[in-house]
Amino acid sequence: MTLIFVMLKVLVFALCAGAIVSVVILIPTFLYTIPYTLWVGRENTMGRHKDKSKESIFRAARNATKLYKSWITRQKPTF
Repeated sequence: MTLIFVMLKVLVFALCAGAIVSVVILIPTFLYTIPYTLWVGRENTMGRHKDKSKESIFRAARNATKLYKSWITRQKPTF
């Protein structure tokens, strides 16, 4: 009986840790990539960057960094 309670406590701890990690890592990543995804959507409506429609959130964050750098330096973005 004690083993079941310990296993339940470990399960609850793992679920809480997973929720905390997702909040700490994924929510800021989503907020960081919002301007990039809006830019890609606008470029797609103009017929450019059609290859950017299916990419992971971490690749989008990397490309967002490149885009923001190009905005700051006033250069054309290269992906």
